[in-house]
Amino acid sequence: MSKEDRLLKWVFVLPALIVIAGLMAYPILYAFGTSFTTYLFGKPASPAGLLNWQYAMEDPLFLHSVGITLGYAVIAIPIELALGVGLALVFRDLESYVPPKWLGVARAVIILPFVIMPTVTGIIWRLILMPQAGLADYLFSLVHLQPVDWLGNGIGAMASVILMDIWMWVPFVFVIVFAGLEALSDEPFEAAKVDGATQWQTFWHVTLPLLKPALLVAVSLRTIDALRIFDQVYAMTQGGPGDATTFVSIQLSKTAFSNLDFGVASAELFLVYVIMLLLVGGYYFVGKVGYRA
Repeated sequence: MSKEDRLLKWVFVLPALIVIAGLMAYPILYAFGTSFTTYLFGKPASPAGLLNWQYAMEDPLFLHSVGITLGYAVIAIPIELALGVGLALVFRDLESYVPPKWLGVARAVIILPFVIMPTVTGIIWRLILMPQAGLADYLFSLVHLQPVDWLGNGIGAMASVILMDIWMWVPFVFVIVFAGLEALSDEPFEAAKVDGATQWQTFWHVTLPLLKPALLVAVSLRTIDALRIFDQVYAMTQGGPGDATTFVSIQLSKTAFSNLDFGVASAELFLVYVIMLLLVGGYYFVGKVGYRA
C-alpha cells in the first residue's frame, strides 16, 4: 500500500473516529466539570471549587456505600474465581469422555445465568427468596426448618445479593478460564507427568501460573462490574432494608435523582472511578511482579 493510499484511508476513517471520541469524551468531561459546580436541579450552576469533593469524602452515606460495595466484592469475587476455575477444569477433563455436542449443551446451560438481563435476575431471586411463598422457604419446609425473611434483615439481604451475584457471574469466569485452558500448550503438562507430579502439584505449579493472564482479566473485569452493580440489586432489594444493600451506584443515583444534587453526584462518581483505577492498577502491578518472579 502506497503512502497516498494509507493517507486516504485515514481521511475516510478520521470523521468517524472524531464522532466516536466526542461521544465518549464529552459526557466524561461534562461530568468532571459539573463536580466543581453547585449544580442543583432547577437552579443555575455556580462555581464551587472542591466543596463537592470535600462533601463527598465526608458524607457518611457515601462512605457507607463504598464500604459495603468493597466488602461485597472482597467476598463474592474470590468465590466466583474459585468456582469458575473449578468448573473449567472439570469441563476440560470431561472432553476425553463426553461427546462434544453434549458438552456444548452443558456449556450453554451453565452460561445461561450470565446472559439473563440483570433486572430479570434480580426479580427472579426476589421471587425465590419471597417469605412464605418463595422456593427457598419451600425447600426449608421440606426439611422442617422455619421460614426465613431473607430480604428483611441486613445480613440476610447482603448474603442473598452475594449468592445472586455468584450465580450470575461464575459462568463469566468459567468462559474466560476455559478459553485460557484451551489455549495452553500440552508440553508443560506432559513434562509434569513425566516428572511424576501429582494432580494438585500440576495444578498449583503449572496450570495456575499459566492461567495468570486469564485470571487477571477475569478479576479486573469483575472488580469493575462490582463497583457499578445496580440493576439486579435495585430489582431485588432497592438498596434495603435500610441502607444494608445501598451499593455505591445506588447511592449515586439517590444523590443525583432524589436529592437532585448533580455536583456532589459527579464528585462521588469520580471518586469511585479513582478507586476502580487503583484496584485494577494494583492487580496488574501484582500480576506483573509475580510474572517476573
